[in-house]
Amino acid sequence: MIKDKNDNYIKDINPFEMFKKIDNSIITFYMQYNHLKNIYRQGWLKVRIGLEHESKCESIADHSFSMALLALTMIEKYSLPYDILKCIKMCIVHELGEVYVGDYTPFDNVTKIDKYNQEREAIKKILDSLDFNNDFLELWEEFEENETEEAKFVKNLDQLEFILQASAYGLDASCFQRCISKITDENCKEVLNSLLDLTKGHEKPKKIG
Repeated sequence: MIKDKNDNYIKDINPFEMFKKIDNSIITFYMQYNHLKNIYRQGWLKVRIGLEHESKCESIADHSFSMALLALTMIEKYSLPYDILKCIKMCIVHELGEVYVGDYTPFDNVTKIDKYNQEREAIKKILDSLDFNNDFLELWEEFEENETEEAKFVKNLDQLEFILQASAYGLDASCFQRCISKITDENCKEVLNSLLDLTKGHEKPKKIG
């Protein structure tokens, strides 16, 4: 059973629980990760834009899809020497554990190691439904360990996409100093600097950080 442990605000739909028995591993996998379309990104509703804006809040799947497109476009625009397929796959699976764990925010009382362990177990649970070999867990671990060049790049994209989405909500990008400080890639910094100019003087989030 899909269950949120984090008091998540979600859309009122749970496709995985519509079916008592599924005999195809792709369908089982899909119906589980489909839940990422239904979990709102919690930070926006809880502390940034407020619950009154639920109707325009992005989902976890929205975020992962946007990161994948960001990886694709930036690698091609700047001719970056990264494994493009690995980066795209990493973007797509990096939030997979939230199907069962939910979306923790930096303001929740959860340690990094506890979050890591919960999400890793959740991903293993999801992947148990697949009957073929895959590298999804290994890519998630690579992202979390943040040691390879691709992982470091995707980590930068994770922060940059957050600030891009903040800008799409009409917020001042300069308010998000915690995310800004984590962007070290020069090409990501170029995009960030344009965002800072573009959104200067825009609305501030309800809670700044």
